[in-house]
Amino acid sequence: MKNFFIIFRAYSWPASIVPVIIGSVVSHNYVAFSWADFALTLTAALAVHSAANLANTYFDFRNGVDKPGFSDDRALVDGLLTPLTALRLTFALFAAAAAIGVYLSLKHRLPLLLALGASGFLLAWFYTAGNISYKYRALGDLGIFFAFGPLIVSGTALIQTGRILAEALWASVPVGLLITAILHANNMRDFSSDRGAGIKTLAGLLGRERSRTFYRIILFTPYAFALLSGLWPAVFTAASIPFALKLDAMAAAADLSPLVKKTAGFVTIFGVLFSAGLWIQPLICGDLRTAPLFQ
Repeated sequence: MKNFFIIFRAYSWPASIVPVIIGSVVSHNYVAFSWADFALTLTAALAVHSAANLANTYFDFRNGVDKPGFSDDRALVDGLLTPLTALRLTFALFAAAAAIGVYLSLKHRLPLLLALGASGFLLAWFYTAGNISYKYRALGDLGIFFAFGPLIVSGTALIQTGRILAEALWASVPVGLLITAILHANNMRDFSSDRGAGIKTLAGLLGRERSRTFYRIILFTPYAFALLSGLWPAVFTAASIPFALKLDAMAAAADLSPLVKKTAGFVTIFGVLFSAGLWIQPLICGDLRTAPLFQ
């Protein structure tokens, strides 16, 4: 079981779980929610995320980025699976997610969902694949923000309500920023090894000090979005501030080894609190919306 979590980098799964929850809460506020669709959406999001992690593992290993001496991703460098197996698992997970996406698109007559799904696959695959490999061109932060923020949150709401919701796009920004913080923490930690491998990341371009400043910005900016989302999202997310301050202190002290996983954990804390605030806000303020209800 331990190897399973290492291979799929399960510590990062909050990055796909939390956006689905937030998109579902926004949809629920429109009186449009189906548990069956939620389960399928969550399964597809986890499948694509796990496939992206495996593809990243495969291409980083093949390109000589991950080496036994300093790689944090141990799946291939420690021989937990072969490169061929990693690639086959990647395609299997992509295929499973695609099947779910096609089913939901046909069920709800949502051709736009296919376009969103295709965009997610492209962002996942070309993160490190082919000549694009935008992770190596300092575009990883931007790609991760869009993939795990607007795409998943608004896509979830599209499945539940049948339309793209402005509220979903707004709610996607804080979670997208925090998930970007996971990657940025990773790139701050790998600053030297990435530079030695000839990889350009935003952290590498900014330098150590400005990278920490950028991490601080994307760590605390979500609180402004929570405040502007209403009283209760602000009240609930305020409870997570002590955790954010600890992460900020770790980054300032260059305690970067545990920062990646702790940032991923913080995504769960903030995301659950933000979702709770979004859910309670209309119940107390009485502004539930109306939209088609899919069952």
